Amino acid sequence: MTDILDKSRPTGLLCTLRWLAAASLLYAAMATGADEAQVSEYRVKTAFLYNFSRFVSWPATAMQERNDFSVCVIGSDPFGEQLDKLTGKIVHSRTLVITRLDSIARLYSCHLVYISDDADLEKVLSVVRQQPVLTVSDMENFTEQGGIIQFQLVQNKVRFRINAGAASSAGLTISSKLLSLAVDVSGRQ
Repeated sequence: MTDILDKSRPTGLLCTLRWLAAASLLYAAMATGADEAQVSEYRVKTAFLYNFSRFVSWPATAMQERNDFSVCVIGSDPFGEQLDKLTGKIVHSRTLVITRLDSIARLYSCHLVYISDDADLEKVLSVVRQQPVLTVSDMENFTEQGGIIQFQLVQNKVRFRINAGAASSAGLTISSKLLSLAVDVSGRQ
């Protein structure tokens, strides 16, 4: 009679445990790869946000009596700590600060606002329309709905579209260098 605890032959339970351990490691490796890709994507988007703030000009009234340059996120924050790395940088002679908003009431205090997919786009845009606030999102058809800069992935690279008409209505001037880097510019006046 074979010993049930014969260690030379794996039992069903032992095989199942080994399979589960191997599957968990494989899943963790795949998830880490996906997480790393997302972190990398938002690292690039963070750099773009910083450069947008440098290559867009705000009217003097939007900068008066302000010591800071406010970059805001409304809705869920896909950037995480990546965005926090911008804190303290100097933009237009002001110290950049990051603010995560939980309501649209504070949108007026933002110079640049990233609008997440789960934010109420129509409501946010109605609040900031014709205000000196640079709106940025990666929502589909964002620029067609009145947003100013829309991120999009083109062949796995982060690119952007610009609605120059919406920027002009907000009193913002986008540098020709930034316009030349966009994959599409609509609403030129």
